[in-house]
Amino acid sequence: MGAAKPDKVSAKKKATTAVLTKNDLSKKVTAQNKTVEKLDEELKKQRFSGTALVVKNGQIKLSQGYGQADVLKDRKNQPKTTFPVASTAKILTAILIGQQVEKGKLSYDSPLQNYYPMVPNADQITVRDLLTMTSDLKQSKQPDQYTSEQDNVDFSAENTESSGGVLGTGSGWTYQPVNYRLLAGILMKVTGKSYQTLVNDLFNKKADLGILFYPDFKKTTAFAKAYTFGSETERDITPVEYQRETGTGNVSMTTGQLYLLYQKFFSDKLIKHHQSLLEQRLPAHYAAGLYGYGSVYEGHGIISGYESNVVLSHNGQDAVILLSNQYDSDHSFQKLGQQFFTELTGEQAP
Repeated sequence: MGAAKPDKVSAKKKATTAVLTKNDLSKKVTAQNKTVEKLDEELKKQRFSGTALVVKNGQIKLSQGYGQADVLKDRKNQPKTTFPVASTAKILTAILIGQQVEKGKLSYDSPLQNYYPMVPNADQITVRDLLTMTSDLKQSKQPDQYTSEQDNVDFSAENTESSGGVLGTGSGWTYQPVNYRLLAGILMKVTGKSYQTLVNDLFNKKADLGILFYPDFKKTTAFAKAYTFGSETERDITPVEYQRETGTGNVSMTTGQLYLLYQKFFSDKLIKHHQSLLEQRLPAHYAAGLYGYGSVYEGHGIISGYESNVVLSHNGQDAVILLSNQYDSDHSFQKLGQQFFTELTGEQAP
C-alpha cells in the first residue's frame, strides 16, 4: 500500500457553474426538489437542531435552521448562525501548510526534527506524515491550563507517544489531533506569526470568510449554544478545552462560510495546487482535514454538544452540510448527510 493522489481528471476540473456569495448563503432557502424535501422531513423527524445547507451544481437547494440557537432568548438557528466546527477546521491548518510550501518556506518532505526534535522519531516524521496522520504519534495527556498558542503546542510536542501505527503508512491508522497541533507549531516557527494571525490573514482578510476564534464566537449574537439532545439543558466545556485546540478546531463558522471555504479550496483560490495537499497514505483515506474517496470528500467534527458534517464533490459544486448544536453519540447526523448526498448526486458518499 502506498500514497494515493487525487484522480487527475477530477483534480483538473474547475467549477463551471455560478459561484455563490456570502450574501447568497446567508439567506433562507426552503427545499427546492423532492430529494431535499425528503431530507427536510427526515431532519425534522429526527429532531435535528442546527443549520442545513444543500448545494447541487452550484445552486442552493436548501438553506435553513432547525431548533433553537438560544433557548432563553428564543433565538432560532438560521443560515447566519455560527457553530464551533471542531475537527472540520483542520483543513485551515492544512491550507496554511500548503501556502508555506508554495512560498518555499516548507516542503511536504520537511522532517519534524527541524522544528520539534524532542518528539519520538522526529527525524523520520515528515510534514506529509502529519497531514495524513501517519506519523505514529498520539497525545494522551492534555494541558489543564493555557498561556499561549506556542506554549500549547510545546506541551503537545513534549507529551507525544506512539499510537501503534506504522510510521509513513496507513497501516494501523488512527485519528490523532496532535498531528495538526504540531503543524500549527511548525507554521508559527516558519512565519514568526501566531496561528490566529495566519488564519485571519488568509481566510478573513484575503478570502473574506469571517471565521471566528474562541472566545470571540461565544460573544456574537449569531452563536448557537449547545444543548443536551432533545432538551433545553445547556451544556459546555471549560475554556482550556477550547483554547488547547490550536490548529485543530477552536473556531466557529456558518454553513455558508464552511461551504465557501471548500469552494475556494477546490478551485485553487486559496493555494495554487490544492491537489498536492490531498495525497493519501492508503489504506488510510485521510489528508488535509478531509476523508477522500474518489471524487467525494467528507469532513467531520465533534466537540461537547456540537457536530459538523460535510459531504461534497471534488469541485465544491455539490454539498450537504449539517451543523448541529445538539449532539451525542446516539444522535449523530453523519450517516444522514452521507445518505442524502448519494441520493442528491448519485455518487457514493464515504
